[in-house]
Amino acid sequence: MVSDCTVLPFFPKYDLEYLCENKIRITWFESKFSQSHYNIHNTSKASNACTLIAVLMASKCNQYKVTINGPQKCLNIRLIQLFAESILEGNRIHEELKQKNMLKHINLNVPEAIKFAGKEASQMTEWRSEVFMESLNKSLFDNIRKHWREWVKPKSETETLDMYIILVADSRTVLFLIQMKSDSVTLVDSHQHSSEKGAFIAISPRSKLKLLCEWYNYVLSTFYGSEPSLYELSFLYFKEN
Repeated sequence: MVSDCTVLPFFPKYDLEYLCENKIRITWFESKFSQSHYNIHNTSKASNACTLIAVLMASKCNQYKVTINGPQKCLNIRLIQLFAESILEGNRIHEELKQKNMLKHINLNVPEAIKFAGKEASQMTEWRSEVFMESLNKSLFDNIRKHWREWVKPKSETETLDMYIILVADSRTVLFLIQMKSDSVTLVDSHQHSSEKGAFIAISPRSKLKLLCEWYNYVLSTFYGSEPSLYELSFLYFKEN
């Protein structure tokens, strides 16, 4: 069962933003709902747990078979609950690793995050990982689309499976989820973006993936002044029992 929201420090407030003739819906959470602020002590503390949070969020979405509602419908509240739990657990695990001096680097890579996420991510499998030395703005969509086409090839082991994509760029990790049954793409970012904007969940139809990629590049440029020319994509799936 998914934990009841009463066990969370608080259930976050949020605002909705619609873009591209309502083809993309962004759920912007309040500034205190982000990896550096969301904790039981209600204090601000720098967090480098974003890769762990992405892995845990992917694992929970798979475990609880969450249906992603498209932009025209209300956001699935369970998705928010799982996001909150992922932030709390990711920060806890990262802090324990730091206290035990088990971190080779303050930012975990994807294989390390899968390992330290433990049982929850035990069925997660890395299908492919690639580093791109090129402009994220000009190439992110093309590189995801290229791998997607291979992913859904007839008779491939991944043909009918949801695709989980972890993007690492400029020391920030976010999660893309391409869900088959809803034909949607979900982008989950646990970072704070301004004094008013915390984490976000953005959802679009799969056919509008290019627009979502363009919007994320806008986010990096607008909120962080970042224009990455080096980034990593890890494509993951979950083994079926």
